[in-house]
Amino acid sequence: MKALVWLIGVAITAMSILIILKPQIARDIGDRMNPQMFYFGAWARIVIGIIFLSISDTRSWDTLFTVLGILLVVIGAYALQCGYERTREFVLGIAHGNENIVRVAGAAGVLIGILLISAT
Repeated sequence: MKALVWLIGVAITAMSILIILKPQIARDIGDRMNPQMFYFGAWARIVIGIIFLSISDTRSWDTLFTVLGILLVVIGAYALQCGYERTREFVLGIAHGNENIVRVAGAAGVLIGILLISAT
C-alpha cells in the first residue's frame, strides 16, 4: 500500500508540473476525453479515495488521507451522477479558460502530490 500511495503522489506531481509548464497539455487531455476515459477516471477517483480512507488510520498524516479520500469519492460520484456530457463541458470550460487558473490547479496538484510522497 505504501508503494501505491507513493506512486500516486509521484504521478500527480509529475503531471501537475507538466501542466504548470505547458497548460496546453490540460487542453489536449480535455479535448481527447471520450466516454471510456471519463468512466475510467470517475471510477479511479472512487477507488483511490476508498484506498486512502482505508489506510488513513495507519499513516502519520491521517487527516490528509481522510480528507483526500472523502474528496476523491465525492468528486468521482458527482462526476458519475452528472454524466459524460456535462462533465466534459465543465472540464473544457476550465481547460480553455484562463491559463493562470490552469496553472494554479497544477500548483495545487504539485502540493497534494508532494504531501502524498512525504506522508508515506
